[in-house]
Amino acid sequence: MAQGVWGDLARQAGEPTAVLNPLFTDAAFYGVHQVAAMTSARTSKAYRSHTDRNPIAVTLSPSHQFVYVANWGAHNISAYSICPSSGRLSIIEGSPFASGLWPHSITASASGKFLYTANGKSNNVSAFWIDPESGALQPVAGSPFRANNHPEAVVITPSDDFVYVANGFSGDITAYKVEPTTGFLSELPDSPYASGEKPLAIAIHPSGQYAYVANRRSDVRAHRIDKSRGALSPVVGSPFPAEKGPTAIVMHPSGNFVYVANFKSNNVGAYRVDNSSGALLQIDGSPFFSGQVPIGIAVDPSGDFLLVTNGAANNVSVFHIDQASGALSQVSDSPFPAGEMPCGIAIDRSGQFIYVGNWGSHDLYGYRLERPTGKLIPLD
Repeated sequence: MAQGVWGDLARQAGEPTAVLNPLFTDAAFYGVHQVAAMTSARTSKAYRSHTDRNPIAVTLSPSHQFVYVANWGAHNISAYSICPSSGRLSIIEGSPFASGLWPHSITASASGKFLYTANGKSNNVSAFWIDPESGALQPVAGSPFRANNHPEAVVITPSDDFVYVANGFSGDITAYKVEPTTGFLSELPDSPYASGEKPLAIAIHPSGQYAYVANRRSDVRAHRIDKSRGALSPVVGSPFPAEKGPTAIVMHPSGNFVYVANFKSNNVGAYRVDNSSGALLQIDGSPFFSGQVPIGIAVDPSGDFLLVTNGAANNVSVFHIDQASGALSQVSDSPFPAGEMPCGIAIDRSGQFIYVGNWGSHDLYGYRLERPTGKLIPLD
């Protein structure tokens, strides 16, 4: 039976406790008294789109015409087209599309041709071809592709040459070469690469030179990427200390900063990147308080705002980013209401529309990001 914060939250939402991510079930994570303080968002006036069970991760196609949601409890992907003027969503014909068991992470290639999910229970990666007109998904020949024990995160390099998967139970990274015309994945000869205890998330530097991995056991591993072969090697000084329970990680679009959501300590760690070596240095004032159980994290394309989903508080914190120092400050009226147990979050290319997957209420919330205030306004 699941224990700790996710077990308690699931029971409040009427979820069977068997449908829980095993990496979030330590009884020591949070006490029931903290969970009882969570606020309900069911009466908020946010724009909602129905998903399937337990939406846990959200991504947009690079053209940002389409939104894709990994539904962890339903083993599939919900797909939507975006109205460019309003941000409202329409279900794509054929949605949802079957993935592997427990898809935990989802990412699209920079070309917009391919989509990949990391499937925790089936220990593999599903690959799809994206129809550029409709957004419908078709499995890539040979999919799914073998990973290691309990894949938790999947990312692709900016060049679309390599895919990396964080395997939570085996503590390593599986690396693949991408066939550019078909999306087929070939595991690299030296893969997998050791990456600490329970890696949950990966972020790739915009240059494609470095990969940063958030490990639940309170550190961040930094790897140098061989851009010709895709092989990983440790950055000097790695691992770098984090707060308790790192669960999500994101790069600033400038490549100068890394941000980590620490779900056991309710805060965000902020680091400056040494772009010559890949090493990380904590930013003054870090960590910054977010909310109860931060799970998802994203930076808008301008680099002005950082957004964090707080799973036990049912809301989204928005921070202004000082682009000189990387320091964070919460915007006025933050945090903003979300659904039950918000997890995944994604931002469109214009930085105008925000989409949040709510694990407990089985839906997707849509917002408009107001500038220059950073406030989240529910879509009409």
